[in-house]
This record gives sequence, structure tokens and C-alpha cells, in this order.
Amino acid sequence: MFDKTNLYGFTLEELEELMLDLGHKKYSGRQIFQWMYQKNVFDFQNMTNLSKKLRAELEEKYLISLPKVLEVKVSEDQTVKYLFELEDGMLIEAVKIPDDPRLTLCMSSQVGCPLGCKFCKTAQIGFKRNLEVGEILSQLALVQMMLKPYERITNLVFMGMGEPFLNYDNVKNAIEIIMSVLAFGIGHSKITISTAGHVPGIYHMTDDGLKVRLAVSLNSADPDIRRKLMPITRKYPLDDLRRSLIYHTSQTGRRVTFEYLLISGITDTIPAAKKLVRFVEGIPCKINLINYNPSPGLPSEFEPSSENQIFRFRDYLYPRTPAVTIRASKGIDIKAACGQLAAEHQ
Repeated sequence: MFDKTNLYGFTLEELEELMLDLGHKKYSGRQIFQWMYQKNVFDFQNMTNLSKKLRAELEEKYLISLPKVLEVKVSEDQTVKYLFELEDGMLIEAVKIPDDPRLTLCMSSQVGCPLGCKFCKTAQIGFKRNLEVGEILSQLALVQMMLKPYERITNLVFMGMGEPFLNYDNVKNAIEIIMSVLAFGIGHSKITISTAGHVPGIYHMTDDGLKVRLAVSLNSADPDIRRKLMPITRKYPLDDLRRSLIYHTSQTGRRVTFEYLLISGITDTIPAAKKLVRFVEGIPCKINLINYNPSPGLPSEFEPSSENQIFRFRDYLYPRTPAVTIRASKGIDIKAACGQLAAEHQ
């Protein structure tokens, strides 16, 4: 007895090559690609434009398998958090965020995360492994299948569990499938990769020509504070990060989004704002201000900023920086922050 190969996660080229290896026409791979990713059909017998002979061969040696939906939590603000169980029992999360007319899905790229950011619940899980292409895609597919008939995911952000640039090849392959008009058909301008500041990944993505948006979880432009909050700063200092972002924006013509977490008395002060202004100077960008979301197990000295301090911080930044928005925290009542639900189950 042998294990069947799971086709979910195969690229169009891989499926076409498989068909040729099996002695069938190349276009059968294209048909399977559409059935899986565009039509959400996972039973070979229901792929009616394939020959009976091919369907029987596929049934014998292959399968199409997606993770199990373990839990779905709906917030008062209609944010929805999904907990998925992978084939090996590992857990990952995705979050659906309504912001009319957009419907955004925040996706994971790893099980856990190795970077150890002090404010992040996923860091307490530690790093388990990278997600396979099919495990990345399945988050979108499963959520799409649970939507109401009039709903459709319009935007994707890789801001969930994990550092996408540490699983770049799989993330890239998943994105290319997502963008295909034969699959999910979501355009590159609607997809964002968020990094904690992995400098080689920024250069790689830029030189690779992957035309998606880039976001950076910055959180402090003070080298000492950022080093304490985000250990990755020891390996990739702020000066190196800044150079990589200047390169990225100059090569792509696209602006960068900075995600900036406001922690009372640490990152929300006017001196912190002045350093942020200096850091982003010359970088086409927008800045998203996000108030800290407390969670059990995170440092007790971390507290959210007051409303007055948030506005004071924002009003110092603009018009000294190109664009500043205050991003409302959503789904607090359902533990929607990255890693909270999975950490609880783990």
C-alpha cells in the first residue's frame, strides 16, 4: 500500500508535466487546475471534461485534500477567525476582515514563527515548520467556500502566522496560483506580503519581479527599542532595512506600507515619532498606526496607547510623512490577533 500524492498545491506547469508523464494531453493539467482552484471541485469523478480513463488513474494514485476547519469565531464587528488543522495535526489561523467594499483575508505562511517578537502571541508558539503551497492556498479556498453567495475575498495579506520571506518559494508559488485567471483571479495590487524586516527577502522579492505590495512591521525607528521588541533587528539593523526599502521603491515604483504598533510610553512618544519621520524620509510610503492588543502571556509592562496619545502621535507625523492612517483593532473579542487562537489550542 502506498500513500497517494495530494495534488492540491500543484502549479499549472506541474500539473501539465504530470499529465505528459502519465501519457495524457498537456491540456488536461489545465483542466484539473481550473477544477481545483477556480471551481472548488476536489473529487476526480466530478471533473466531467476529463476522460474516464484519466479519472480512474488519478483516483488510484492521487487525491485532493485540504486541511480541516477546526473552529470558526465571529466577532461583534463581523471579523471572523478560522482555525485550521493540518494533516500532521499542526494548527494555523486565518482572519477575514470586513472593511466595505473590501473583504480582506489575513493568511499564514508558517506554523508558528521563529522571529520571537515580544508583542506577538505567535512567537510563544515558536517555529514548527513552513507551510506547503497547498496549505497556503487552502486558507483562501476554505474561507471562500464558507462565504455567503454575494461575498468574495477581494484582498489578501500575508500578515498571519509566520515570516513570509522565510518561506518565500512556497509563498510565491501560492501567490502566482492565486493571481491566475484560471484559479482565484485576485490581482497583484490586492495582495500584500508583510515582513518583520527580513532584508534579503525584500531584495529577493524586488529582483524576482513579484508584483505584489510590500508592508513592513516596523513598530519602532529607534534601534535600541526595536532590537528589544524585534530580535530580527540584531541581524538586519534599521539602516540595512532602510536601504533595502529605498531600493525596492526605486525599482518597483510602488510605495511601502509601514505597520507601526503603538505601545504606551515605548513607541507612542513624540521622540519616537521624530525618529519615525527621519526613518521614512525619501521612502514613498503610508504608515498604519495600530494600537497594541494585550493578550495573556505577553509582557505585563506593554499597554495600549490612550486615544489622546494616538491622535497626538498621528498629528505629529502628518504632514511630515506622506500618509498616515489609524487602523482600528478588530476582532478583539474573538482573539483575532495573530497567534492568539492557535496558541490557546496548542
